[in-house]
Amino acid sequence: MKYDLLIEGVKIVCGDSLVDGDIGVKDGRIAMIGLSSPDAQTDLKISGRGLIALPGLIDSHVHFRDPGLTHKEDFESGSMSAAAGGVTSVFDMPNTVPTVIDVSRLRDKIRCVSTKSFVDFGLYGGASEANTEEINALSKAGVIGFKTFMVGPSTPNSPEYEGIVSVSEVGLLKTMEATSKTGVVHAVHAEDGELVSFFTERLRAAGRLDPEAHYDSRPNMVEALAVERAIAFAERTGVRLHLVHVSTREALECVRRAKARGVRVTCETCPQYLLLTKKDLERFGAYAKFNPPARGQEDVSSLVAGLKDGSVDILVTDHAPHTKDEKEAGRTVIWNAPSGTPGVETRLPIVFTMAQAWGLNYTDIARLCSRSVAKIFGLGSRKGSLLVGFDADVVLVDPHAEYALKASELHTKAWETFLFDGMKVRGRVMFTIVRGRVVYQYGVGFTSKPAGSFIPGPMFMGG
Repeated sequence: MKYDLLIEGVKIVCGDSLVDGDIGVKDGRIAMIGLSSPDAQTDLKISGRGLIALPGLIDSHVHFRDPGLTHKEDFESGSMSAAAGGVTSVFDMPNTVPTVIDVSRLRDKIRCVSTKSFVDFGLYGGASEANTEEINALSKAGVIGFKTFMVGPSTPNSPEYEGIVSVSEVGLLKTMEATSKTGVVHAVHAEDGELVSFFTERLRAAGRLDPEAHYDSRPNMVEALAVERAIAFAERTGVRLHLVHVSTREALECVRRAKARGVRVTCETCPQYLLLTKKDLERFGAYAKFNPPARGQEDVSSLVAGLKDGSVDILVTDHAPHTKDEKEAGRTVIWNAPSGTPGVETRLPIVFTMAQAWGLNYTDIARLCSRSVAKIFGLGSRKGSLLVGFDADVVLVDPHAEYALKASELHTKAWETFLFDGMKVRGRVMFTIVRGRVVYQYGVGFTSKPAGSFIPGPMFMGG
């Protein structure tokens, strides 16, 4: 067989094993894993000597701000940042302007971003009691999942939250009843909106303007109570619940108990919840303001244990960029800054660096950042693993390269707000390959034009 691409002499993370061999690619899919014949023909050959081949990372939680908020990020800059970080597929959240709450808006967004993306992409639909009649049609139109916020935005007058917030218990239950009928994953931002409003108003009335007031407005109980409620509704409705950016020991215990009794619930966490604590709010100020906030060391330890034992299913980024000026608005009044931090480009080197301390190996990284993501969102027969017949989404990593992360070298528009500037890391992305096409090469840059494809969700009916 003649291959379109042949990667030779690489250590391959294949399922739960690490094997030495070659990867042959034909027509965008993996055609061979093993040892190629000496006379094998190929259009392009890459030497993998000294490199690790991982399944292309999937980041199922990004905010690329396109359309409507492209001064913060757009799909071109966001997907470039993803590709440079070894990410071959992203799932973008629906809180853009306009929000993705009906089929017309979904199709408009697909048209808007499809010519800009360097990586494959799925799109969430927003879900709340305001658009339950649209939910079935959205599932058939190809949303990768639904997203609901149980808490409103931290800054007022935010049109990107229109129709995707369910603060009331009745509203959330009705929403889950609708999404459960589709079979599509329902991702929920679980913080008790009424309690957040109560604590925030009380702190503001007391004159609290300091960064740690943000944490005090959203204590651990706010997340734990919301997680317990979301799980209870999932248990009643049978919805496939996915809890985003879990940050507390208490919330994770709720998830463990629910899984033990058979509830269809999965959860994620992010590097910022594993590297930072609430003490860092004083150091970074508004730049470290994100929702939920960074927690205590006991929460960090619980999350790390969850990565190892599988109670935390996946490790994503919640890449949520804002401009430097927007963050600076919270320098003296923390309430004035929006919440969120960028991270899609740096997940892999951070995880590579911290893997030993967290008790993870290469196969764990592939599980947390690729295979389990694909499985949760119904793509487990196509993406997330290096197996014959799967999409040839591959990232080649130099596991021995040591360097410092530099904010100025990132591709996100929000590089000035990056929290881990100067962090010494190990593991450099050398090649990012999307469906057999080399998209990014270290030292060369981007080797093709944007050609990412829309990834329809499991209920897609075409059209």
